[in-house]
Amino acid sequence: MASQQLPGGGGQVAIPLDAILAQLAELRKYMEALQTQLNQITGELTEVRTSQKMVAELKTSRPDELLAPADRRGHILLRASPRDVETVVAHIGLNYYAEVPLEKATEILLLKEKELRKVYGDLQRELNQVVSQYQQLEALVNTVMAQAKKQEAR
Repeated sequence: MASQQLPGGGGQVAIPLDAILAQLAELRKYMEALQTQLNQITGELTEVRTSQKMVAELKTSRPDELLAPADRRGHILLRASPRDVETVVAHIGLNYYAEVPLEKATEILLLKEKELRKVYGDLQRELNQVVSQYQQLEALVNTVMAQAKKQEAR
């Protein structure tokens, strides 16, 4: 059992070590889940930036031919000749797409990037808080284990 001093100089509270270890395991799982979400957001930000570069290229170079991936990983690329380089079909939310001018596509992508950055920041702050809680509990366990070893040595 671990005991912890109550704030204000009150007595101590005994907490079973198993409960603390279980809490550590739960915090570890939560940290892993948050890290997975952060990785997904990072991937999505990369995708949005790639789309922004493509729109910028369409604005300046007006290509006659493009290579378009047939899948998300680019295992197969298709040669495509754009009929209209003044507009693109943009994902506007849920499962909706709209044909929009290049400037509007840029606005949509900037808005998505801003939202993703906000979510990323929120998740990163949450992860930092969880890591701090984890470290505090880990320090408590280490202290209890050190005290137990001292008592065994006596």
